[in-house]
Amino acid sequence: MQAYTGSSILSVPSWVIPGTYAENLRFLESKKEIQGVELLFFLYDDETERELDSEWKEILHFRERFMFTAHLPELLQPAHEGLVARLAPLVRHFIFHPEGNLRLSACSVQAKRSIPVVQDPEAQARLLAEWTKRYDAFFLVENTETGLLEALLPHLKTDVGICMDTGHLLLDGQNPADFFVRYRERIGEIHLHGVDKEKAAIDGKLVDHRKIRGDEPWLLELFPLLRDYRGVINLEVFSWEEARGGIEILRK
Repeated sequence: MQAYTGSSILSVPSWVIPGTYAENLRFLESKKEIQGVELLFFLYDDETERELDSEWKEILHFRERFMFTAHLPELLQPAHEGLVARLAPLVRHFIFHPEGNLRLSACSVQAKRSIPVVQDPEAQARLLAEWTKRYDAFFLVENTETGLLEALLPHLKTDVGICMDTGHLLLDGQNPADFFVRYRERIGEIHLHGVDKEKAAIDGKLVDHRKIRGDEPWLLELFPLLRDYRGVINLEVFSWEEARGGIEILRK
């Protein structure tokens, strides 16, 4: 497993304002409380590749300012190897979804479609093993729908970590604190966000990836467990207003 030292790192996605990667990085540069940025590639098509090409030099300019991670496309394909090869020298780790996840979830931030690709857990594990060795890359598998993480873990080498997503756990009726205790030694990043079904029914946006609220029992139970956590805490919401609200709660 990758060693984590020092205190936890506070991160946000590369989409907190409408705009490109570089536009978001410029916006976040002055936000001193933000130490890391999760580069989002929920969808990696020709348009996204052109944007990355055009802004690559500017993204590299921010490597001294931010610790970068990268969220790989919703369903991994061998064709994504070029993206891994390019980002491996820049990012601390890659986050990926286990095989079988067809939820649109956050990919609707970049596009209103997904690309379903049939892939079994063993094939996904082999692909990750190849990329780990070839690019000296580190990967975290994210909990998504019930059972997918558990189905993939037996096929993975122990050097693959876990990204704990609180919103996904809450939607599945699981307690984030229990999950953290169970996988504590493998968790390299936490996607910290809540759910709000009432607002989602009104605004038509995602049920999860909502701002955290300081009075929520699940959050109050989780916070004491994070005092010695040395990984990344990513406020994975998609507006600066919601991210800023989460920062204030973390400060308290």
